[in-house]
Amino acid sequence: MLLNGKAEDLSKYSKLKYEANKFISKVKEVWEYSDLQIRCVYLISDLAKKGNGVFSIAYSTFQTIFEQRFKMKISLSSVRRFFSLMNKLGLLSVHKAKRKNEQQSANIYIIEQQCEEPTQIENEEHPTEQASEHQNSVSKETQNGKHKPLIKECVNNDNVQQEKIINDAYIEFKKLGVDKGVFNRVLSEIKNKQGIRNFKAYLHKALTNVVNHMSLKRGTLVVEHHGLNDFYDVLMGQ
Repeated sequence: MLLNGKAEDLSKYSKLKYEANKFISKVKEVWEYSDLQIRCVYLISDLAKKGNGVFSIAYSTFQTIFEQRFKMKISLSSVRRFFSLMNKLGLLSVHKAKRKNEQQSANIYIIEQQCEEPTQIENEEHPTEQASEHQNSVSKETQNGKHKPLIKECVNNDNVQQEKIINDAYIEFKKLGVDKGVFNRVLSEIKNKQGIRNFKAYLHKALTNVVNHMSLKRGTLVVEHHGLNDFYDVLMGQ
């Protein structure tokens, strides 16, 4: 468990010479983000500046700063899921922390990866928020009710609603008998595929095939022979 403190104190845990633009470039290499998520990336890139790639913040504080800066709503569950995603992608690591009085504190986040070579970002440098969980200052842009536009290439227009699509699909197909394990395996296979133009349609088609396959095995569905392309068996590795 790490000892929490001010941003300059947290810098001792840094694993690299942090540069926000390099971090953003690396993040964009490994995942396709929704409109909400890419804004989380930009906020994280700012929070990590003062501590040289290390920062500590409570989820609720991150939520507040995000909503003030971007004039958008974000749920605490979305914040938690996003940090979990960044951790799974190996872009940052999450560490439990305590204060000097030994009481548990907000997690400490350490940036693990950034691009090796400097990359020019086409927009101006974005504003910086304080990294400490005890500080909740907002940028001048937020105070003025404005924020700088994101780079267009950062926002994948085909996937801006991806998180909502996934959640809605899970709720819909759970009622049809697709459990969480099967759903996640189907989702994982789809995310590993290249060239999917309509994520929602592809996900729904795959899950529908799974439901049909399950119904056939139970003998509750009668269909003409279309092969079903053995979709379920392929996805499930059978």
